[in-house]
Amino acid sequence: MTNSLGYFLSASANVAALIALESSYTDPPNVAERAAVEGLRGGAVVILVAALESYVKDSVAEVLESINTASPPCDFSKLPPEIQMRAVYSGLEAAMKPKAWDPIQERQKRLPGVLMAVDRIHRREVLSAEIAQTAGNPNAAQLRSIYKIVGLNAIFAFVKDRFDKDWGTPTASTFIPDTLDKIVQMRHDVAHTASLHSIARTDILNWHKFMNSLVRVLDGTLERQIGRIIQRAQ
Repeated sequence: MTNSLGYFLSASANVAALIALESSYTDPPNVAERAAVEGLRGGAVVILVAALESYVKDSVAEVLESINTASPPCDFSKLPPEIQMRAVYSGLEAAMKPKAWDPIQERQKRLPGVLMAVDRIHRREVLSAEIAQTAGNPNAAQLRSIYKIVGLNAIFAFVKDRFDKDWGTPTASTFIPDTLDKIVQMRHDVAHTASLHSIARTDILNWHKFMNSLVRVLDGTLERQIGRIIQRAQ
């Protein structure tokens, strides 16, 4: 289990607490209770998606960093070409091109960070945090892209059997990406339009269960994959 999974489960426990509070109201809620119910449901969705986004970035960075600390050391030239490429290009790009939220925007002030990235690349280190940065919400397309970095192509098809076992019943071939996109879109609606009335109690219960199953399966898959990568590069 990665450390990142532990942090996700803590956030998931917060969602469970919101669900418990919401369950004390009537369903559907009466007029006096509607604001409280919709607020609890909307808050649960926002935390669920935020927890997944944080987990994906942090867990991929965590396992990539294990390449740098492996004993015996990994031979950089034996790492998958995608990781080698990302270690160089993503590392330099992250150092040279500030994100909109980065407090250090001036090129001169960014120079020490650029030189540090160059030095690390020269030492054949994997710039784990830089590689793992995602752009935008953790929808199906984003997860396909980031797991491809570590050689997990078609991630949802790859984990489907394990997911179905954890979920407790067989699912359709597109169930995982379709459900994920639905949850992420609902989070977008809540955060940007304050649209809360379309979230049902059954939605929150199912989405919470879905996220827990998906992250548990992704975590085990990611650890096994990085273990294979390290073994082949030593």
